[in-house]
Amino acid sequence: MPKIEFLYFADCPSHDRALALLRQALTEEGLNPAAVTIIEIKTEAEAEEYQFYGSPTIRVNGLDIAPLPPDISEPGLSCRGYQKADGRISPLPPLELMVQALRKANAVQ
Repeated sequence: MPKIEFLYFADCPSHDRALALLRQALTEEGLNPAAVTIIEIKTEAEAEEYQFYGSPTIRVNGLDIAPLPPDISEPGLSCRGYQKADGRISPLPPLELMVQALRKANAVQ
């Protein structure tokens, strides 16, 4: 089972929906959706400690599922955008991106 971390900042409204999508991806891949380590980032110090570049952040085996947005260069308490297949930006990571990261992690194990 890959190590899955879900990091979020409570002031960003998309984290509940993003966590639900992550759990859906885990279920679709036959993995336990309860195996996610959920980490709430509350301070700038925690953002630095966890190398948190925006909410939500999902890491599989320590690797972010998406490249960092080009406009973010420092860890901090902020909301994050994800690029969809059609080029638009969304506050939610695409389900396909999560599934791809989970499959890649499972293939390595």
